[in-house]
Amino acid sequence: MIVNATQPDQSTWVIALSGKLLFESRHAFQDAMTTVQQTSARRVILDLTDLSHIDSAGLGLMAVAHRKLTPMDISLMVANPQKTVRDILLLTNMDKMYSLHDSVAEASRQSKTTTLLHS
Repeated sequence: MIVNATQPDQSTWVIALSGKLLFESRHAFQDAMTTVQQTSARRVILDLTDLSHIDSAGLGLMAVAHRKLTPMDISLMVANPQKTVRDILLLTNMDKMYSLHDSVAEASRQSKTTTLLHS
């Protein structure tokens, strides 16, 4: 798996995952999440456009990330999962843990609107 982390603005990180999110790729994913935790991020968007597969370990990594970020008041969103990945997220009710969006831009708009509503 390849992880590409970008910070389009001070409070947002976009973590683009490509390939397969499996147990073997945990270190790259965890390193990206650690980087986010050490910043002033308010939201993390996981861009799954190029993620072709996720297994139970990958789902676990995402759940742990959510559990660590939530107490820090950092929201975690998922953007543009491929159909097979989206189906797995829905089948396992992971969409109840974080919102699914059709694009990074949509997730970013949603998070900014939510932030404004709570301010």
